[in-house]
Amino acid sequence: MPSELRPREPGYVERQAKLRFRDWRFRVRDILAALDAIAAYTDGMAFDAFVADARTRDAVVRNLMTMGESVRWIPDVILDAHPEVPWRVMRLVRNVVVHEYFGIDAAILWETVRGDLPPLSDPLEAVLRS
Repeated sequence: MPSELRPREPGYVERQAKLRFRDWRFRVRDILAALDAIAAYTDGMAFDAFVADARTRDAVVRNLMTMGESVRWIPDVILDAHPEVPWRVMRLVRNVVVHEYFGIDAAILWETVRGDLPPLSDPLEAVLRS
């Protein structure tokens, strides 16, 4: 039986609605938490150690996925009001790491971790204050 025709367990629809309609600020906080986790996982790590550590790379990729998925649930009015945050890029990065998982270049991932992610925290904090 196709999954869309299978009976759902009690409360499924309500749980899905809560997930979808969580206040957008929770989604921004999820992105900030992912940034913090990536920074903590890679703190003090050199590129060679990063390449050799599959667990850390996997953790970074998972948090990049979280960031991109979180963007999906932030209303367009918020995204449009804050063009200084690269919302679209975060979403695209999520798509790349999901669909090209085994083809991700470690050097590009490392440059993202070290160069692209740290500057995101301040603008995201400003979004929360707006």
